[in-house]
Amino acid sequence: MKTLSEWESKRRLADLPYPREALTGSREEAERFVSALGKPVVAKASGVAHKTEGGLVRFGVTASTVGPIWDQLAAAGDGKVLLAEQVAAELELIVGGYRDPSFGPLVTIGIGGIAAEIFGDVVALLAPPEPGEVANAVAQLSGRKLLQGIRGGPPVDIDALARVVDTVARLLVEDPSVAEVDCNPVMVCQGAPMVVDALVVLADHASA
Repeated sequence: MKTLSEWESKRRLADLPYPREALTGSREEAERFVSALGKPVVAKASGVAHKTEGGLVRFGVTASTVGPIWDQLAAAGDGKVLLAEQVAAELELIVGGYRDPSFGPLVTIGIGGIAAEIFGDVVALLAPPEPGEVANAVAQLSGRKLLQGIRGGPPVDIDALARVVDTVARLLVEDPSVAEVDCNPVMVCQGAPMVVDALVVLADHASA
């Protein structure tokens, strides 16, 4: 199996809603991006798996602090650093997909964040899902009430979530080289899903 970088994976899933981001090749380029954005960013080492566990994700990075952080992360990865607008969310979800030996391509929807590790609250659907199936799947989640709005906040836009699921399903169905897709977390901001991280895994016989 070959796991594509986050940047490469997102290019395979180009139709998904992402924060504003840039793959930067120098600290000067990084400083220009953060200055133009005008708000803190998340900085991630490029070309490294399990970035969070390795301490290679930094939050709250500003134009005045990005330089030395860029140097550290670039040295730990492939010489580039992915910078992304830092977003606040009221809920984290997971959307993914894989090839089941019996059923073929499946897509998955679940509650993300710490709850994902504790409860494994995930529902699987055949890909591509039929109209209305995403809404039905969400209704099967143990944490479904979280998607109905937290502390007076807006409910999750199920139609927008279905478009994320459809994009993942379409990649699995149309590209047999793709073995697995993982969009985690999908952060819900004011009811709208935003894909913060994505990984695509290719089968052993596939080429990038």
